[in-house]
Amino acid sequence: MRFFTPIALGFSLVAPLAFAQITPEEITVETMSEPGENWFIGKTGNGGYIFDATTGEMHGMLSLSRYTPAVTHYAPRQEFYAAESYLARGSYGERTDIVAVYDYENLRPIAEIVIPNYIARLAVRGHLGLLNNGRHLAVLNMNPGHSVTVVDVEDRVFVYEASTPGCAVIMPVAENDFMQVCGDGTLQLIQLDLSGFEANRVRSEVFFNVIEDAVFDRVASSANGWFLITHRGRIFHVTTDDDEIMIEDGWKPHLEGEERWQPGGRNEVITAHHESGLIYVAMHEGPIDTHHEPGTEIWVLDSNTQRRVGRIELDTPANSILVTQEDEPKLLIADSAGGTHVYNAVTFTKERSIQIPDSTAFEDF
Repeated sequence: MRFFTPIALGFSLVAPLAFAQITPEEITVETMSEPGENWFIGKTGNGGYIFDATTGEMHGMLSLSRYTPAVTHYAPRQEFYAAESYLARGSYGERTDIVAVYDYENLRPIAEIVIPNYIARLAVRGHLGLLNNGRHLAVLNMNPGHSVTVVDVEDRVFVYEASTPGCAVIMPVAENDFMQVCGDGTLQLIQLDLSGFEANRVRSEVFFNVIEDAVFDRVASSANGWFLITHRGRIFHVTTDDDEIMIEDGWKPHLEGEERWQPGGRNEVITAHHESGLIYVAMHEGPIDTHHEPGTEIWVLDSNTQRRVGRIELDTPANSILVTQEDEPKLLIADSAGGTHVYNAVTFTKERSIQIPDSTAFEDF
């Protein structure tokens, strides 16, 4: 014979009534609002998290492949572009490389463009570049030789693969051209025609010694060109005029007794604000060839006077940095412990920390 205690009997009578009062959850679909000032993408191994650096609020997430070097965008078409690589069995199997196109509103893939299966799958912002005409996307390949895939993201087609032995990084210039850093101490300029095919190629004179003081493959765009930095902290500004590559004399911001301070980090070590001409560099104290050591300070440099104007001491060393391009810019720092921090890029004061799991790099938009 089964007996029910008063407590059990009471629960059996009350529980159905309590559960009946719970309102069923309704499924809704949120869309992303128009991007505001100081919005950015925090790239991780799981995708790209879209945040507002001013408020610290998250607004969406791009689901990217685990082998995505970088993501960029084009505001007039309200689209994101990412070079992505997939293996059929997750960690092995048939490989497929694509350029994925995502829309702004729903952050969903709206097109895939199959490309040659050897994109450089390193988390480097300069391994992907949308050219200034907004039509042609250049993707760096490593197989193990270097080449560049050109994709027409407007017509959604693969266009061309240019062999670029010994040269890497994508630095868009002019309307439909890009520069690269080469291992012989030069720069290479590749100019494309209106269809995206190579029309001309030129090389600069040697301006750095790859053995004594190599240039980083991490670069920073300026208002009219690009800033390059060497392992010992010498900065060059490079621009083009039609098919001419122009390289300004290099300069160092170090004062006497600061020779042991070197730039370094696992990802992006230099970034620049176009309008003000301020350059931000992750620096640490150590011997040469420690360029992968994270920065314990951020040095703020004025490219107009070629002087240092500030030093930001960090609680946790920086592996990647990016300054946004608004009138009141923010300096974004991904530290070596997986944290993300936002600084006022003008006053150099810390404003907040944001939880972005294992953020390794940033993209402004």
